[in-house]
Amino acid sequence: MRKHFLPLFLSCAVATTAFGATVPNAGFEQSNADGGAGPANWTTDQWGSVAATFTWTTAGHTGRGARVDVTAAGADGDAKWWGVDFAADGLAKTYQVGDWYRADAPTDLLLWIRFADGTESYQPVVSLPAVATWTQASATVNIPEGAQRLRVLHTIAKVGQLDIDDVSCQGHDGGTTVTPGKFKATVSITFDDGWLSAYNMLLPRLDKKGWKSTNFIITTYPDKPGYQSDYILSKQVKSLMDRCHEVASHTLTHPDLTTLTTAQWTSEITDPIPTLKGWGSNAYGIAPPFGAYTPEILAAMAKLYAYMRTLHPDVNQPPYNVHELNGHVLTNISKNNELEELLTRAEQVDGGWIILVFHRASADAPSDAYVTPDQFQGFLDLIDQHGAKVETIGGHLGLYSCTELPTQPTLVIGDKTLDPPAEATQASLATANPTTPGGCQAAGKAQLGWPLLLALVTLLRRRWAATKLNVRLV
Repeated sequence: MRKHFLPLFLSCAVATTAFGATVPNAGFEQSNADGGAGPANWTTDQWGSVAATFTWTTAGHTGRGARVDVTAAGADGDAKWWGVDFAADGLAKTYQVGDWYRADAPTDLLLWIRFADGTESYQPVVSLPAVATWTQASATVNIPEGAQRLRVLHTIAKVGQLDIDDVSCQGHDGGTTVTPGKFKATVSITFDDGWLSAYNMLLPRLDKKGWKSTNFIITTYPDKPGYQSDYILSKQVKSLMDRCHEVASHTLTHPDLTTLTTAQWTSEITDPIPTLKGWGSNAYGIAPPFGAYTPEILAAMAKLYAYMRTLHPDVNQPPYNVHELNGHVLTNISKNNELEELLTRAEQVDGGWIILVFHRASADAPSDAYVTPDQFQGFLDLIDQHGAKVETIGGHLGLYSCTELPTQPTLVIGDKTLDPPAEATQASLATANPTTPGGCQAAGKAQLGWPLLLALVTLLRRRWAATKLNVRLV
């Protein structure tokens, strides 16, 4: 069984005339989301008569970096770090390609290009001398028409050591400018599992900004005896939807689906749907735990759900592959520059869309499964500074629109400084349950005749129920 994190191979126009770094994890700071060793989005490659070892170092030009030690060389071959490919700008004719490096042997910068017809080529950028201290390498290269995907490669073919960091690839002439008033990028903020700490500490910060999230819930955990101190209750799930947050599936019990039998994983992805619909969710989406799935599991999920979110840390580009949407995990070791890089890349694509993934929250963030409320606020402020549009996944895909309750109830959510709170949160909403909870309407359906009358009745019932609410924030 394999875990699939598949990128999209599409060409879209870059959205500025002088574009920022497009190289995923250009500074080698991010670790693999699936727990594998080494930096995210980078693997190693050697061929021919070259033998080499590779190190993800803590002594890069800024922060971490990548090292290649060539121990044997001959008539052919080279060694290099091999990054994931990223979208080329269909309008740019030249790129400024570079990185920071130091080496005790000559090295070469190359640009790998993949074209629309599937062919590939390697474009020489510049040959570089050995340097003892960190030095910035940069050169302009013309690229042929039809380029769709790019990679920056810094190779070494002689016995010696090469360190690289802060890789860049900036398109220049021919790019289009952003239309005034148009959102440069879209961001979806998602929470996995249904942790009470995220509900208590992070969701209120989204509510304050008027932003909505997508919550992937392990459907057997709410209301389960012994779980209330860690996970939200079903009443809180319904409250999320009343506040126009989206609720979707994170399977029944959160296993690695690739370790199960067909009958077991079928149950894990199918059985949550009645529970979700019982809570009032349309059950449009699913996120497999650990981002793990196989082609067979993917095909089954595609029949049950309108979309699926992975843990591949890349920008989504239209037309979206809705059953393998890229998701980027942010944790307590993530820095603002990691999100800054994602936002910059998304802004270079017409329709660039980032899906962020969060889990637990705590004031001290004891492990990388957590973020602190202040750190989360910093991420939100950075998104705000970039002028990105924030939408739920289902909302961005046009699956539904949502209108909040006329008078918003505030739940008693416990002590925000504790994780988990000393006592289970006991939410009590006295609102009526409409046919389409939370004001969420299926996109594209007629709003006349009987549906309009039903909506009016529902609105009056909600107003009556809202006057009966007597809840407060403590």
